[in-house]
Amino acid sequence: MGATVVFSESNDVAGESITDDIANLNFGNADDHELSPVSSYPITANENSYEKYLRVKFGGTYTTISNMKYWKSAGGYKTGETIKIRVTDTWVVPVATDTGGALIGVDEGGSTVIHAADGIALTITGPGDNYTGYIVQQLQTTAATPAGAVNQKTLIFMWDEV
Repeated sequence: MGATVVFSESNDVAGESITDDIANLNFGNADDHELSPVSSYPITANENSYEKYLRVKFGGTYTTISNMKYWKSAGGYKTGETIKIRVTDTWVVPVATDTGGALIGVDEGGSTVIHAADGIALTITGPGDNYTGYIVQQLQTTAATPAGAVNQKTLIFMWDEV
């Protein structure tokens, strides 16, 4: 039997609150998981979404997880829209101000390398429940970004398992 995998999001509810097995990664004007409907959480043009602190949680039976990568494989941007990404081993309260990061890669060759939760190791040793480091993402807009919903994006997380 191989590893089980779920996506987890951390939000601020009197400190870090972790929600495992999230159903969506919708960006919005609130620090919460599974924002739905997204029309209730609009991002005003020339502003940013709240950061999304995403991690991948591996469970089950495996020896090692390695070669972890993350990128956007599909879904066009609207005018002035970008997604920034950075990785860290430390959670802080998510904010809607620009905290830096690079543009998310659009193919495996431009993917972001993901570390284990310690922020250093490139492998996760099993068995048991183990998280990756945080994948911090933020949707950013400019004054030129049109009103209304953005296009759906497909984000890929890939790994090797032994």
